[in-house]
Amino acid sequence: MFQKIEKLSKNKKFKIASFVFVLLFTFVLRAHNYERVPTANHLDEMLYAWSGLYLVETGTPVSWSTLDYPKRAQVYLGEINYKGGIPKASVTLYKPWLDEPPLFSLLVGYFAHIYGADRTQFVPASYIRFPIIIISTFVSVLIFLIAKKLEGYWAGILAMLIYGTVPLFVFASRTAMPESLIAFLYVLAIYLLLKFRESKKLLYIVPIPLLAGIGGLSKPTGYFILPFAIYCIFKWLHDDGKTKKAIRYSFYLFLALVPFVAAFYIYGNRMDGEIFQRIYSIQSSRPVGFGSLAWFFITPSYNIVVLRDSWAVFCLLSGAFYLFRPKAGLKRIVVLALLYWVSVIMLSGGENDLLAWYRFPTYPLLAILGSWGIVELVRRANMYTTFLAAGMLLGNRMLLVNAFRPNVSPMTYRLVFPGLMAPSVLASIFKTRILKNLTKYIIILVVIVGILLNTLYVYQAFDVACEQQLCPIVPRTILSDIGSLPILKWLVVEPPRLFDNLFESI
Repeated sequence: MFQKIEKLSKNKKFKIASFVFVLLFTFVLRAHNYERVPTANHLDEMLYAWSGLYLVETGTPVSWSTLDYPKRAQVYLGEINYKGGIPKASVTLYKPWLDEPPLFSLLVGYFAHIYGADRTQFVPASYIRFPIIIISTFVSVLIFLIAKKLEGYWAGILAMLIYGTVPLFVFASRTAMPESLIAFLYVLAIYLLLKFRESKKLLYIVPIPLLAGIGGLSKPTGYFILPFAIYCIFKWLHDDGKTKKAIRYSFYLFLALVPFVAAFYIYGNRMDGEIFQRIYSIQSSRPVGFGSLAWFFITPSYNIVVLRDSWAVFCLLSGAFYLFRPKAGLKRIVVLALLYWVSVIMLSGGENDLLAWYRFPTYPLLAILGSWGIVELVRRANMYTTFLAAGMLLGNRMLLVNAFRPNVSPMTYRLVFPGLMAPSVLASIFKTRILKNLTKYIIILVVIVGILLNTLYVYQAFDVACEQQLCPIVPRTILSDIGSLPILKWLVVEPPRLFDNLFESI
């Protein structure tokens, strides 16, 4: 059987078909109800939506803020809603709004403008998230290319599948925040660095200051793409005995970013120099501390609430595994990129500040590391890897629970978990090939079921949340309806007892 699977996995047409299928499937899954989950009243997205709309239509940014603007800048205090209903929020609007640079605001504001959004109302999430869905699809392709280069074709497919089905990653990749764009720019920069590592051609690093510049003009943390690139390039060239070239290339990278930094300061000072200096003095004083790394690990989230996503936790564990694995080779570039951006979060995001979008650039890297972790589970296929797989990768079943949808029964869990562990425990004693292969099959089955559970939840997340409370609904777009194709209706299980019935019948 393994020989037939191995032969099929080497078939070029099958490989291409698998890539296209996974890319399209995850695109559809990401687009389905994208304007409803995360919630359509996501006020932080409105920061950029209003700012962008006003920039496009009036030339001066206006948006809400909680920072200490001078009284003269306040233009509105009160409720803003959508056509007299929800979503709605009480806000204080300032003109000019200078909390952030203008580029990302212009992106989402342009899409809101072409869809005819009213800048005096709550802007529908369907308008401003539209470009983010497209950008996240390109992120998926880059994830595939990086994982394929470092681990092989099927690891690339698995990484793309993880990024497109793990709830935390899917919901984050829908959200209209600057970090969604920075995630794309950062992953693209990492891919270019990998190409440079192979060939040492200047061609591959020439675009990196542009990527960092676009990121920085979307949000200042985007500029931090460049120091990572400079470190990698300088180290690689220095290790090859080309220190002078390392200095020359590093100087080019730094110099090429200067116009983008200057553009930001010119923009802010032309709008209002006093406000610009005051706001960025406040921004630079955000409280941080030594508890921030632990906070990152214990609060997986895409919004301002924790999402107990067991697959995301597994991806973090995979990252830690490769961090402490000395023979990881080129894979350490991805681990280093994760470590670096977590450091950026620690320095800029706050010690106990659950603004999850700061983490978005790490999610593509975690998807890659998660795919490698699953490959490692299958390769080793023993009692320890089975414990990790069975204990973690079925955990998102709990996300399908609400007042009308029960969790697995205690007896089901107490039968299934030991049953999944039994072959690996026996294999640790008797060490037969049959038990070894059975252990491997069980891990593969757990991974497949785990991905299916993730898919079921992502597809039904709005229904699960809103069976027991009132949720805002905004206009839909062509992307919203892609996920409603009849072929996908099997993803709706009412109530989701698919696996429970199977287990309980055994």
